[in-house]
Amino acid sequence: MKPVLYIVTIEVAPGSEDAWHAWHEKVHVPEVIRQPGFLACRKWKDTINAEDGWARYVCHYELASAEALQRYTASDAAKQLKAESEKRFGYVTRHHRQIYEEVSRYEIDTEPEGSDE
Repeated sequence: MKPVLYIVTIEVAPGSEDAWHAWHEKVHVPEVIRQPGFLACRKWKDTINAEDGWARYVCHYELASAEALQRYTASDAAKQLKAESEKRFGYVTRHHRQIYEEVSRYEIDTEPEGSDE
């Protein structure tokens, strides 16, 4: 099975960013990555706000497989997490979700070629 990258882009309204960010870091992301099949999450912040001033964040959730993501999205846990997010911050956030399947993996060789020490 190939790993997948579940990318969630979140834009947050001015004046709501601090409260959303605290909740997202302390509650939401830990609850999501505790779900079966999740391996890790990396969160990024765009260095430039959206044209309307909203801050933009991107979460890269790594999952073991597309099947794991399918099980998650169909689960009661996913529905509850989404409902909680909408209830708390639905009026001050915009979401966009994408799913990518790994095609290739490249890593940097840490041993210089010809180093036989």
